Amino acid sequence: MDFPGTTRIEDDGMRPLYNSVGRDDDELHLRLVLVATLLALASLAMFAFPKRLKSYKGKITPRTFVRNPSLKDFPKAVKRLLKNDILMFRTASSVLHILPIAGLYTFLPKYLESQFRLAAHAANMISGVGGILVMGIGIIISGVFILRYKPNARFVAAWIAFTAVIYAIGMGILMLIGCPMDDFAGLDFHGPGQPDFHPVCNTTCNCDREKFSPICGVDGKTYFSACHAGCRNATLVDGMVVEFSDCLCIETNNMTVTPTQSSVHLSVSTASIGYCDLDCSNFVPYILLFSMFVFIHSTSEVGSMLLILRCVDPRDKAMALGLIQFAIGLFGNVPCPIVYGAVVDYACLIWDKACGTQGACWLYDTNVFRTFYHGTTGAILLCAFFVDIVVWYKAGSINFVDDQLPEQSEELSPMKQRSETSV
Repeated sequence: MDFPGTTRIEDDGMRPLYNSVGRDDDELHLRLVLVATLLALASLAMFAFPKRLKSYKGKITPRTFVRNPSLKDFPKAVKRLLKNDILMFRTASSVLHILPIAGLYTFLPKYLESQFRLAAHAANMISGVGGILVMGIGIIISGVFILRYKPNARFVAAWIAFTAVIYAIGMGILMLIGCPMDDFAGLDFHGPGQPDFHPVCNTTCNCDREKFSPICGVDGKTYFSACHAGCRNATLVDGMVVEFSDCLCIETNNMTVTPTQSSVHLSVSTASIGYCDLDCSNFVPYILLFSMFVFIHSTSEVGSMLLILRCVDPRDKAMALGLIQFAIGLFGNVPCPIVYGAVVDYACLIWDKACGTQGACWLYDTNVFRTFYHGTTGAILLCAFFVDIVVWYKAGSINFVDDQLPEQSEELSPMKQRSETSV
């Protein structure tokens, strides 16, 4: 838009958003060099191995019976597993546990970026520390607890159900912890249909509504672009726009202006590139609660695996693990990006459009994102809780602690026979 005697602002401030791409590429290349160097140093340890390892010449203890499995046993093994009702319910529970957790972690950095306006690297780091690291600690602690106290199968099944319902309740609590979008100028949430941006003042009626390039005014409001703020001048440093000035739509009436400063009213109406600082203190409580719920749920991982291994015959353990992984991959990992991708896309307010094709999302409705993101996760975990109740009801028939004794007696019996014959 042109004003008499002023400088025309090209591309609505879009250039500065892309000037950092080259710098980001350089940082990425440096990281790749660093990773390659560390891998090369780690590979030096491989040269310490000899060409051939010395074979261990020990006495092999013969077993009383050896029978190699054949393809004819495969249908029988599948039939045994499908008839195992505890294994089937445990498989369904595993799918319902993995699907929401995988979806939650996949889009957690994007959620933190949009909800609390974190930088991409900060969101990724917090997702790893508050999610993956805490989960690993919970798994280790639960493994030590089971090794030390040796709980029975019903206790473990009850704990799995308890962690599922706690996680579902936690998602309901986190659904209420977020940051509003009330600092966006011209964003109307009360009109018919979805929220949309409207002109802030009469001078911004013809601005492009597809090029989202946010700027922060001195009034603490985030504007759609420099054009939407009515900015007439721009300050360039090394060919990059660093500040806009003479912004007609930025209100300064609420600012304290002395009579000696009233003559420079237009120079006060400035704006910088990017979002305004978010006046919201809910980020720390959100991360603390999220990490707590992740820790509680992760303590069920070891017990879940033990229930799978103990509810089948020893000869079917490998087959049972394969069945579980197949079900998780087909019914958990496949629909996960579809379900959560639809949730994330539904929360988008402004799409990037190039050559008539829809691209990435510029801005999300944080209220919709927060509600559906946590609501979907909590609903699926609640379904997992009801399945876990069935597993708990049937878990009384599982020999959870002493199932290794028969195998030990099998291995000791041939040694006894051999010692008697050698005398």
